[in-house]
Amino acid sequence: MNRQLAGRLAIAVIAIAAVTAGIFVLGDDGSPVPPPPVAVVGEPSLSSVPPRTIMATATYTSTPPAPAGYQVTYELTGTGTATVVYDTSGQGLVHQELNVTLPWRKELTWPSPGSVQLLGQGSGAVECRVSVGGRVVSAHRSAAGEVAACVS
Repeated sequence: MNRQLAGRLAIAVIAIAAVTAGIFVLGDDGSPVPPPPVAVVGEPSLSSVPPRTIMATATYTSTPPAPAGYQVTYELTGTGTATVVYDTSGQGLVHQELNVTLPWRKELTWPSPGSVQLLGQGSGAVECRVSVGGRVVSAHRSAAGEVAACVS
């Protein structure tokens, strides 16, 4: 089996594993899997408590700022074109782009930190780099035709 075919097969296997992990974490319908119910032993009966009315008033002087999120930057350098696989949200859900022209760059904002992953393969040497908040967290250079994998 040639190197390029082996590399593309490796990317496909990683993409399938990431999608499977996402389904396991999020559930079949895409919503988070709820935690299992917890049984409480010796809980007092609510029927013995008299009903009460509780009133609360909230006053806001301004809208609180939205969280800035986490800035994630993926970069792939080299010459020619490459196949790119990357995590779009930090939850293991990957996106694949075929025959992208190098150099390639993608900037994303995630609501919370997560595991970053970027895989790239071209006919020549490819270098991947992942930055979070402007700081490089992973970098790797592949040999010609091999997969460059940046995972953190």
